[in-house]
Amino acid sequence: MQKLLEFAAAMLRRIRTRLWTTAIRGRFRSFGAGSVVEPLCALNYPDVVEVGERVHIREHAWINCVPRPDGGTVLRIGDGCYLGRFIHINAFSDVRIESDVMIADRVYIADTDHHYKDPETPIIHPGDQVKGPVLLKRGCWIGTGAVILPGVTVGKNAVVGPNAVLHKDVPDYGLAFGNPAKVTTRADAPK
Repeated sequence: MQKLLEFAAAMLRRIRTRLWTTAIRGRFRSFGAGSVVEPLCALNYPDVVEVGERVHIREHAWINCVPRPDGGTVLRIGDGCYLGRFIHINAFSDVRIESDVMIADRVYIADTDHHYKDPETPIIHPGDQVKGPVLLKRGCWIGTGAVILPGVTVGKNAVVGPNAVLHKDVPDYGLAFGNPAKVTTRADAPK
């Protein structure tokens, strides 16, 4: 009986995800075959987002985009990517996630930050400022709770550890752990 209930619950989750994906897929600039978006994601301006094939965006993701003045794509998600639960992406100019990138739960990625030049003005009032593009190269892995700040590139097959705060680039096959993140090279990296 327990196995039957588990099977029924899994089927209901799949049906709910298919229905949600079908309802929102047309809102994206492009949406590849085999990609799914689980229910209850917050999507601001998905029409400036390109989603590749076989992408899995988990429930409660917040994809917060702002259209560029030139009408270009603001967020690109490559083929075969996995974006975990409760991730938050602020893409106001240029965030690129290449193919086969795995992003764990509760990760924050942004190419923007708040204006805070006048110490007398509350930070909430002046608005946002684009600080620099973010690039997550093919095959990298971003651990649970990590923060990727504006202007950062994470290299091919690199690893960003859990809860790392990344304010500088990680080379191909690199490792980044800690707050602020310390960057090293993997011992098994190709020479």
